[in-house]
Amino acid sequence: MGENPAIVWDGKARGYLPPETLRISPSLRLHTSGAQEVDPITYEVIRNTLMGINFEHGNTIQKLSISPITMITRDFQCTLLTESGEVLCLGPYLLYLGVTLSFGTRWILENRSAEPGIEEGDVFLWNDPYVGTAHQQDTALAGPVFWEGELFCWVANCLHLTDVGGAVSGSFCVGAKNFWEDPPSFPPVKLVERGKLRVDVEDAFVRQSRLPNAVRMDLHAALAGINVARERVLQLVRRYGAATVKGVMYRLLEAAERAFLEKLRHIPDGRWSERVYTEAALPGDERVYVSQVNITKQGDYLVADNEGTSPQIGSINNTLAGFAGAVLLALTLMLGYDLGGACGGLYRRVKFRPVPGTITCADFPAAVSPAGQYNMPMVASTAVGAVAKMVACADDPELRAKALTMVDVHAVGGIIFNGTDRRGDYFVAMNPLLAIGAFPASPARDGIDTGGNYLVPGMEAANVEENELAWPVLTLYRRQSPAGAAGAGRFRGGLGVEEAIVLHGTEAVEMAIYMNESFAKGQGLLGGNPSGRGFFRVKRNSNVWELLADGRVSRSLGEIQGEEVPISFKGPAIILRPGDVWSNNFPNTPGVGDPLDRDPYRVARDVAEGKLTPEEARGVYGVVMASPSEPDLEATASYREEARRRRVDGAGNEEKGGGQTAQPGTGYAVAGGLLRLEDGPAGPVYRCRCGRILGPAKANYKDYCRVNEIPASDIGPAYASSDPGAGTAMRFREFFCPSCGTRLATELARAGDPYLWDIALDCSNFAD
Repeated sequence: MGENPAIVWDGKARGYLPPETLRISPSLRLHTSGAQEVDPITYEVIRNTLMGINFEHGNTIQKLSISPITMITRDFQCTLLTESGEVLCLGPYLLYLGVTLSFGTRWILENRSAEPGIEEGDVFLWNDPYVGTAHQQDTALAGPVFWEGELFCWVANCLHLTDVGGAVSGSFCVGAKNFWEDPPSFPPVKLVERGKLRVDVEDAFVRQSRLPNAVRMDLHAALAGINVARERVLQLVRRYGAATVKGVMYRLLEAAERAFLEKLRHIPDGRWSERVYTEAALPGDERVYVSQVNITKQGDYLVADNEGTSPQIGSINNTLAGFAGAVLLALTLMLGYDLGGACGGLYRRVKFRPVPGTITCADFPAAVSPAGQYNMPMVASTAVGAVAKMVACADDPELRAKALTMVDVHAVGGIIFNGTDRRGDYFVAMNPLLAIGAFPASPARDGIDTGGNYLVPGMEAANVEENELAWPVLTLYRRQSPAGAAGAGRFRGGLGVEEAIVLHGTEAVEMAIYMNESFAKGQGLLGGNPSGRGFFRVKRNSNVWELLADGRVSRSLGEIQGEEVPISFKGPAIILRPGDVWSNNFPNTPGVGDPLDRDPYRVARDVAEGKLTPEEARGVYGVVMASPSEPDLEATASYREEARRRRVDGAGNEEKGGGQTAQPGTGYAVAGGLLRLEDGPAGPVYRCRCGRILGPAKANYKDYCRVNEIPASDIGPAYASSDPGAGTAMRFREFFCPSCGTRLATELARAGDPYLWDIALDCSNFAD
């Protein structure tokens, strides 16, 4: 996967990137003999059994784990890997963990095959992010499966454990400045040797945790999953023969590779980029940092890099394994959606060329433990944005429709608190609203309101009653967010959720992890509005108990009296007491396309359902309502025409391209059909759908647009912050066609940063 020999990706000085040829001790014999011919019926039986083994692996873990993070949230992954550590299939769990398991297993093959050796019955444990996890809480196990003395394949899993040590409960050490202030990191070590549990290794690992018994139980659940999957593989080999099963494995990889290539050939060569901004490398920091992902298509391969990303700093980093996992997550979603998790063949066609020493590809000894909360969702969303722009340039409308907007950049959207419960037992609670989520929009449909998320397809949201049983809390409300301007577009993003909680049955808890964004983070796609702003709010000494005693249940924080506490994005731990109320949200996902292109009847439906006010319908979408449920089509058309004219007259940027317009000719639709790539008098050009030429194909089309730039907090009420912090540096840019006023693109950007050149096509493969 890596190609630059000057950079050593060893999993020690920096992250591990497997080489094209693994350096494995000759003493380890690999089983590589696969049957060339397998009859179709046998192939289907074995194929489905292999995928079923992986599902049984995951189900075993869920049944035996005692952690809600695993049982309900499904923040884990299990994989079946080839003898060389290549991903064969994933479970419907946290998608980016699949490649981290592959990286870690390949590191074991290179670094443990000689000493201490890899033997039948072994299980290796690691939580070292530089080898192959997202952060230290993600603890991985990998077990080799041997047949007649040869390593046949691997079964592996990775669980987010509730607490693995460090200075902060839950092990998200937001104040860590380096690796030594993070929780302990274990490179791969044998937890099980020749079938026997090494109690010394288990004790050393669980000793680090505030919840050793819970961690021990989850480790045993993970081991049970390994044992079940290993035995099922061996049963399959005994029945059909090693060569036949291995032949099906290889064909399964080849089939996924072919399916990926078929889609890839509908996409032109080019380069697509997304840029996302975040804040606060450490508590008290009000600076802004950049995550950028660039996807380059060169024939039958994709190359992913992170050029443009900020240098590593503080505790806002992830390692190479996280970057690779984020990119492959995005590709799996939009180009591997029909593979049923058997997506390893897709990964063969992706190369990684990241810039080391950056916040999304950090070198040792950068701190990375908060990555799962702050950084991994950010880089995953950035990758989704870049891949979505690429997919939106496909020549197949059905494939273009698979482009997805990003989720909230800090998509965990949750909080971590700890204390003593009503029974006097210490607990650490993680409550992720990501599970309720808001599913993103695409160029063909709206997002799904409170529809879950794509980071963990199988995730479930805990019922309020389950949370109240597990922790000393009472949920005041859990409600869907309004639409408004957040996520507006031709197709709007899914609506998120807000939740408010008060303590019940305990004297105090420590809120260790929370997020109150200074500005929205999720970029819109193809002219859509950004996502809303994620927030965390606290009111101290509230009157909530008086309200409840009167039989009144509050439906918003505004109905509750109390002292509002100023909250930063990444701050120190907060002590909360019984009279305090907190509220947090998972915001609406970004929109796709110009809001003025939205079907008026879709807008009217949102108004009728109370998701949008008539004033917002006019101000955001240009839709004039004739009644509470019906749009006035004639007045809407007139209002929208005037709104587009105001865009052109009121926006800046000097006139370029001579104002040339022409009737659209034959050519190639890009950017979801908003733009076309056509031959012009002096070579290929971009045209707006109205016929306006938007510059040569080798230039950034944004340079030829009218541009409106405003403070990001002025987009609408969902973007305003009571504690602007880093948000004062952020701007919202709109790029309009100079002729028709269509909004072609948007971006949230730091003031003074150049326009992101997000679509750069090589059009030589396309004729008129």
